Amino acid sequence: MTTAGDLVGRYLADPTPASLADVRRAVRADPSFDPGLVVGEADGLAALQRLMPGALLSPSAHGALADALARAGRQQAAARERLIARAALAGILATGDGSRERPWSVLRVSDEYDVLRSQRRRSTEQTLERDGSRHLDRHVCDDGSEAWFDVTELFSPD
Repeated sequence: MTTAGDLVGRYLADPTPASLADVRRAVRADPSFDPGLVVGEADGLAALQRLMPGALLSPSAHGALADALARAGRQQAAARERLIARAALAGILATGDGSRERPWSVLRVSDEYDVLRSQRRRSTEQTLERDGSRHLDRHVCDDGSEAWFDVTELFSPD
């Protein structure tokens, strides 16, 4: 049986759209997956660890877990979580360019804010729009730019 950890290992070794799609399907299928994840609600290392594997592709969850592990003196584990946080962010960025035509695909709204933070942008307005069968979140940022995210998976029953 292939585990989520196996799929992540495959993705890290070969970061292709297909290997990312495999990890995303596994994360969405896990009973602990929460599309409304708010990492700040998890208090402490144990609470953050309980978010997994449902928060597996959340950059902010892995960043918070890395910080908690570092505070606990577990530097090697913290470094691994930082690597996974960067890989999760890279996975999102690899799905598009943030334009309406090629929006970034996310599993949860918090992923949108992780992307914006990584680019040192702040959303001043967020709207949900339909584009055919797609659901898109449009952010107007404090620098006047726009960032588009495909949130269709948030509306899928799978």
